[in-house]
Amino acid sequence: MKVTKVCCQGCGADLQVDESIRFATCNYCHARLEIIHDPTVTHTRLLEDIGRTTEKMAGNLRVIELQNDLERLDREWENRRQGFMVTSKNGHRSVPTEAGSLIGGGIMLVMGIAATAVGANLGGPLPLFGLVFIGLAIYSIINGTSKATGYRDAEKSFMQQRNDLIDQIDEARRN
Repeated sequence: MKVTKVCCQGCGADLQVDESIRFATCNYCHARLEIIHDPTVTHTRLLEDIGRTTEKMAGNLRVIELQNDLERLDREWENRRQGFMVTSKNGHRSVPTEAGSLIGGGIMLVMGIAATAVGANLGGPLPLFGLVFIGLAIYSIINGTSKATGYRDAEKSFMQQRNDLIDQIDEARRN
């Protein structure tokens, strides 16, 4: 077997190793070393440096995983958000609000009451049309405010999850 002289990366001491050795411990400073046998030179590398590099890579991988989770969360929220949106008569989509639902439903309610009153004065089945309109107005108010409350709660949950992920990313970057 061929014995080669190498230098300890921990303390600089001369070490002699044969070509079959892959790892060694310095007899002087007790540094754990990797023995690298290249075609032209044999040298040592501190295993602690490899460990630090591995830990750093693992930390970077954790940051990437968390960033992917954040992007996935944002995509899922955008899809879910679209399910809450309301469309106006001219096709404009917007976030539902309790105030908008109450105002729109209130206008329909007043029109239903007016239609019922007019229908009652004219006689016949016309007051029923007004009552149907009142029922639709009440449904519209309940449905709209429920949708607006659901949106607000879902957005609050999304923002909490998003902020938690951002905090985790910041913490992973610090480590």
